[in-house]
Amino acid sequence: MAIDIQVTWAETGRRERREIKFVFDRAAAGRLVAWLSGRCLSDPEFPEGIVSSIYYDTRNWTLLEEKTNSDYLKTKIRVRWYADIETGEPGEASFLEVKRKEGGLSRKTRIPFALSGRWLANAALNDSELLVVRHHLRGHAAVPAEPIFPAFVVRYKRVRFVEPITGARLCVDWDIGSPRVNAQLLPAVQSFVFPFGVFEAKGDIEELPPVLHAMTALGCRKEAVSKYLACYRHILRRDF
Repeated sequence: MAIDIQVTWAETGRRERREIKFVFDRAAAGRLVAWLSGRCLSDPEFPEGIVSSIYYDTRNWTLLEEKTNSDYLKTKIRVRWYADIETGEPGEASFLEVKRKEGGLSRKTRIPFALSGRWLANAALNDSELLVVRHHLRGHAAVPAEPIFPAFVVRYKRVRFVEPITGARLCVDWDIGSPRVNAQLLPAVQSFVFPFGVFEAKGDIEELPPVLHAMTALGCRKEAVSKYLACYRHILRRDF
């Protein structure tokens, strides 16, 4: 499959934002979505879908170590695509993303990627087509010097809202898990989902908007959870 990306990193915008995260019981996802529907606006562009991402790392897990060591600077590299939340049918579009976190501030760079979501949804993670990512990240300061490889997929259902007063973007994520790993980097594992969901508020905010304070009554508790790290720990059956 020939790959040709016509967008350069210098041409794309970068978004800076802060993130506040909560976890909740996966079974409460429907109630939380309904509660937010009465207080917030549905996202006008991407209201709901299934999000899938292939995360990249070095053979020595350099990027995951930034997270586990609580480094001030943390980087995630991924290829992301979307599917219909009802049918699970993947779309054609996909994106190459670098997410850089500096303390509490998150910056994400995102460009269209030439491999289709339909192809990515079924590709083996040791497929050589996926190795072109490093070529297209050339010159990006956040990328490690050593080679990076597709490691595993993180997948979840997502419903998105906009809080009308602050403009914060809100995400309710559940059925979080990993359906595929790269057997050259990780042991084989059956597809799994976690018993918890994640709520995120993102934007130019220091704390949760006041209209959302009562969401703790739905069982939400503030926690700096990483879906990426949680999946890695589950796959290896280990903690740090």
